[in-house]
Amino acid sequence: MVYYRVLTLFLIKIKLHGTYYTKINWLFKQHKPITKAYNMKKIFLTTGLPMFIILAAVLITGSGCPGTVTPTLPAVACDTTNTKFNQLYGFAKLTMVGATDITNMDLLTHEYTFTTNANQVICKVGYQGNPILFVNNIPYTIEIVNSANVVLYSGNHIFQSTVINYKSISPVNITAGQSYTIRRTVTNYMGNLATTQGRMLSFNVPANLFPVTNNGLTITASNFYGTGGPVPNIGIPYIEIVFQ
Repeated sequence: MVYYRVLTLFLIKIKLHGTYYTKINWLFKQHKPITKAYNMKKIFLTTGLPMFIILAAVLITGSGCPGTVTPTLPAVACDTTNTKFNQLYGFAKLTMVGATDITNMDLLTHEYTFTTNANQVICKVGYQGNPILFVNNIPYTIEIVNSANVVLYSGNHIFQSTVINYKSISPVNITAGQSYTIRRTVTNYMGNLATTQGRMLSFNVPANLFPVTNNGLTITASNFYGTGGPVPNIGIPYIEIVFQ
């Protein structure tokens, strides 16, 4: 004949200085003698399981404090809808007498120099590629340099020929009032000047009409060169810059 001692959990509420606290008491309880035929499952259901449930409830209640919530910062927009450059290009086209939007300005490199009236970050560039280059998978080199001709960005990109195609670039910080130049250069013109042709707002007059200013962006000069030229300040090449 065997005697068993079972550890039993008691929860006792006590009041201390007007506040109730839960005190956990553990007691040994001596059971009556059992035989081999005694149902051990009954002991578990009547004693062990209630003890486990009470203990689990205490632990869960004690760990109910909310954890630290880390806020998610919204992504910085790089919106290509009606950019400052596009607005300036449209403004110049409407207000400059004789200005014409053409797509057959040739030479390897097209570039313009610009300033802004506030600090900006360039996050994308947009261009409509030459159809011959696009079919042959030939990229343009896009560069952004400062007034000391230090390269701030340089990358090769293949642009679609039917629409303006935007490419993300590593961010370029622009300081208000400082001059910067963006240029596109054909990397392989295949011995055919037709492959160098691109879009430009032609002034159609011999006079220099720069600067052109609209909505905080000013274009102060332009140039076209390579396999000919240079041909300065005859228009605005359509090389779109997108600000954050």
